[in-house]
Amino acid sequence: MLSTATAPIDIASRPRPAGCGPAIRTHLSLRAFLAAWCAIFLAIAHICLAAGAPASAGSAAPKGDLAPGLLEGAPGLSYEIYQVQVGDTIENIAARFGVSPGRIRRLNGLSSLDQPGPGQSLAIPIPRPPGAESHARAAQPPRHAIPPRYAVVTTASPIVSEPADSPTAQVFYQPAFGAQLVVTAEQGSYWGVVMIDGSTGWIAKSALHMTERTITPEALDTMLQGGRPDVVHEAFRYLGTPYRYGGRLPYNLDCSLLVQTVFAARGLSLPRTAAAQYEFGHPVNHTDLLPGDRLYFVSKSGRINHTGIYTGGGRFIHASSRRGRVAVDDLSESLYWTRFVGARRS
Repeated sequence: MLSTATAPIDIASRPRPAGCGPAIRTHLSLRAFLAAWCAIFLAIAHICLAAGAPASAGSAAPKGDLAPGLLEGAPGLSYEIYQVQVGDTIENIAARFGVSPGRIRRLNGLSSLDQPGPGQSLAIPIPRPPGAESHARAAQPPRHAIPPRYAVVTTASPIVSEPADSPTAQVFYQPAFGAQLVVTAEQGSYWGVVMIDGSTGWIAKSALHMTERTITPEALDTMLQGGRPDVVHEAFRYLGTPYRYGGRLPYNLDCSLLVQTVFAARGLSLPRTAAAQYEFGHPVNHTDLLPGDRLYFVSKSGRINHTGIYTGGGRFIHASSRRGRVAVDDLSESLYWTRFVGARRS
């Protein structure tokens, strides 16, 4: 696809063929007028047949902004999108891409009199070797569902919308190093991971380390159906941020500042310390935890001195002094479970 940031070198426009312009046509005799349009019709029919597509009046040509791909009903033909620049005509665009003006007009539903304006998107046909489409489809690896399992991000890699290097793939999320994801599928060199809205994103297998920890489908459903996924999503923005007691963003933070900042972004004002935050919200039993619930922990002396946010599946995100950064840990881990004092829901 050509970039619109730098306009391509323009090729001089070709003169409009005689007999096609409105000013010329008005001076033709009726016989000359009919002869000219017959010639144009035959030329268009010839182009259509050469492209391998029917030239009947019932053939519908794609219009508007099109995504890159294969043309329906035109085997061996693909296209890309070009944005028209100042001074462009169908003729010089066709010359630049090495295709006929008629094929561009037919593909974009333009008449022989139409000229595109600057900023308009055009689909430009690009010939492909015969059988390329069927070969690409045959080569696509099958997709398999796997039992839900946790994996750890070990290499920087985005989570994308499609399990392939495709120009139409969208980047969903850029997980931080050490982030834990739930894998539920695989296709070729990609793992399918559960997104916070329940959809499936795809990340390169080389970017993850698969663990032995599994999650039951029931627990996964509970994680996705209830709670505050928006709070969890906001908290994960700080994953990997350095820990410092009495921290100050954007450089570092501590546990209560993380919780305070995350909920402030979602419209809830909380006190600065964990002990004071514990007094806000509704108490929640540990068997009823949902994503977005606030967790609180006590020191050996019984004073509340730590907090985090439940993410589902028995795990929570917090600013950890032991890890030295914002991280995700198991609530069932002895260090945390023996100090867990309660949860609050806002």
